[in-house]
Amino acid sequence: MADPARREKGYRDFLKDLNSGTIAPFVLMYGNEQFLSDWAAGALKGKYVDKATEVMDFQSLDPDADADTVLSGLAAMPFMSERRVVILRDFPLLSSAKSKGWTQEDIDRLADMIKSAPTGLLAIFCKEEIDGRGKLVKALKKYGSCYEFTSLSREELEAFAAKRFHAAGLKIGRREMSFLIRETGYDNRESDYTLFSFDNDIKKIIASCEGGTVTQEAIAGTVIGDNDTFIFDLLDGISGNDKKRAFEILDNRLSKDQYEAMSVTGAVCSQLEIMLEVKEISGRYGYGSRDIAQKTGLNEYRVRKALGYAGRYTEKKLRSMLGSAYDVNRNIINGLMEPRLALEMFIAGI
Repeated sequence: MADPARREKGYRDFLKDLNSGTIAPFVLMYGNEQFLSDWAAGALKGKYVDKATEVMDFQSLDPDADADTVLSGLAAMPFMSERRVVILRDFPLLSSAKSKGWTQEDIDRLADMIKSAPTGLLAIFCKEEIDGRGKLVKALKKYGSCYEFTSLSREELEAFAAKRFHAAGLKIGRREMSFLIRETGYDNRESDYTLFSFDNDIKKIIASCEGGTVTQEAIAGTVIGDNDTFIFDLLDGISGNDKKRAFEILDNRLSKDQYEAMSVTGAVCSQLEIMLEVKEISGRYGYGSRDIAQKTGLNEYRVRKALGYAGRYTEKKLRSMLGSAYDVNRNIINGLMEPRLALEMFIAGI
């Protein structure tokens, strides 16, 4: 059983070590939040590498770099910077005992280098998943600085978002912040929504906001994504028996790019699959949107929207619609029907 006192350092620990300058020459960063690993690596580079000599004092190595390239890179001395920073992202030997271009002797040499680090070096090893039994991982944990970057807490996430909105000159209220975090589903541990996605959504919200304030309307219109918005609008027309509007929405989309018919068909299939899934779960178990989101890993906002639209159809009708959408997709792929015509016949037949 693991010793609770020997927990891995995390995001807050890294901030303390960064500010105090107590980062070891070799650093290991891992965990599901690779956004934080990228940010932390950038912060270390900014702290220790002189911009004037960055070409000589900073190096980012490919994951498939061979032993000679890696070992020579780690052995080089800094030119003018406080430390020479070398980043090795997705380094294969952190999760595997073997790698192309590496002998056991090479691995032993790297492990010895970790134990007795060259002066002026800062080597950063990043990998989402690691094997704690590996020789290099053991050496990094024993002699280096090790940080596990997992999902942020609610407090940390709010600070993350607030900082970005503030930098963009926008204010966000408590209600809007709560709405943002709830609708993204970031704190749903079964979701694959990460800080990369959260940061991208924040950028889109910033671009859509006017007047210096983040609104719930801007959040709602952004979090589900432009493509989902289009599909919901299309289904709005279909489910409301307003085929003319549905045709206009489709025509407007395809007039911009006639080759987008395949992606539209795929999106329709995907949304109908979600609608059928949430309707079946809701009807069978009586779950609400939050419970369904937790069980499926779907974004809660998307679940609520899907439930709203799914409520307009019976399960039988949804299965029929999904079957028709699959037929459209198959006919387009096989060249049996022109894409635009196939989609128009799909709308007309519902």
